[in-house]
Amino acid sequence: MSFRKRGEILGGAPGTRAVPGRLNSTLVSGRQPPVPKGRQVPVKQNPTIRPSTITSQPSTSTGIPDLDKILLHSGLPLGSFLVVEESGTTDFASVISRSFASQGVVHSRLDKDIVHSHVIAVGVPPQWALELPGIYKGSTKEQKRAAVAANESKISVSNLAEPTSGRSNDMRIAWRYGLNKEKQQSSTEPENETFANQFDLTQKLMPTPNAHEVSTIQVSDVNAMVKQIKSTIEYHIKKTPSIVMRIVIPNLLHPSIYPPQWSTPSFIIPFIHSLRSLVRQYPQNVVIIASLALDLYPRDTNLIFQIEQMVDAAIHLQPFNQEMTALIEKAYKNEPGKVQHGLVNVIKIPTLSERGMMLIHDGEYAFKNGRKKFEIEPWGIPVEDEEPEQQTKENIEF
Repeated sequence: MSFRKRGEILGGAPGTRAVPGRLNSTLVSGRQPPVPKGRQVPVKQNPTIRPSTITSQPSTSTGIPDLDKILLHSGLPLGSFLVVEESGTTDFASVISRSFASQGVVHSRLDKDIVHSHVIAVGVPPQWALELPGIYKGSTKEQKRAAVAANESKISVSNLAEPTSGRSNDMRIAWRYGLNKEKQQSSTEPENETFANQFDLTQKLMPTPNAHEVSTIQVSDVNAMVKQIKSTIEYHIKKTPSIVMRIVIPNLLHPSIYPPQWSTPSFIIPFIHSLRSLVRQYPQNVVIIASLALDLYPRDTNLIFQIEQMVDAAIHLQPFNQEMTALIEKAYKNEPGKVQHGLVNVIKIPTLSERGMMLIHDGEYAFKNGRKKFEIEPWGIPVEDEEPEQQTKENIEF
């Protein structure tokens, strides 16, 4: 019978002692320490994803912060299919589609080492990606203020030579009247730029997107299109498991893009079903937005009803008629920036149920396609004050 010292490894060379805090198997050449069952290798977190505010599902931005809010998740949950329906001959839905794609391109450029996002545009030519809107940098006054602040922050002889007494007085006045709140808000904006951006409709995204950022798929046979979409998804997920694949389908079933047979249920229903199976197959990677013109396919038809039942979320853009537009423009004649262009009716939101929750909000929100950005806000009929001068004169005479 032999005795060994405490800490000496059984089966090892005499005198060999174990190192505290290390696995003994690492001392055997060519053998790795065993990985505990149920523990996975940590994957780098995607900064373009954050949990939903109501279900904690991973969500990504649609490119329009106001739309993220009315979807109740502060974004669109991954594994969801959103349909944007639009009445009339306008094309406001294309603003949502392009902003959704621009957000994906901006997300793909956040990190030089890892591609966090990729866009798949269906039914559009490659030139479509060249018209994506750029990031909104603020109004002209805000840009001038930012430029002045940037110059003042630089260390130069002229800045050091300026007296600081005037600046201290300005800071006291700003603190007293709360004028520094804007600076505090602007300082918190960059923290949210990794998730959501506001886009300028008058500017183009620079540098222009390339084939590594946006893939385009032309309209052909249903099976061939689905197979091409799936192969593109698998290719990028294999390279980056945490990537977000954004599928955008502008002007779905438009006669100038899709052949006549696509408008029949035997073509479009299998296509929608295949797309829905893709988001269910890759619930942590794929999200889809498609736009649809209701003037070509009215909402009271069986085709649109089936599509709404199959997707996870649906909203309806309802532009105002000429009479309502004239009334709003007259009420806001001195404030043209407040003129709204239509209603946003929420038909369905992605939530706890399998196929979304039918949450109908008609006439609660309105959208305005401004000169530089697309906004959604609560809707209220404007009150027009007619002839305020005459009313004041009558009150004075009385």
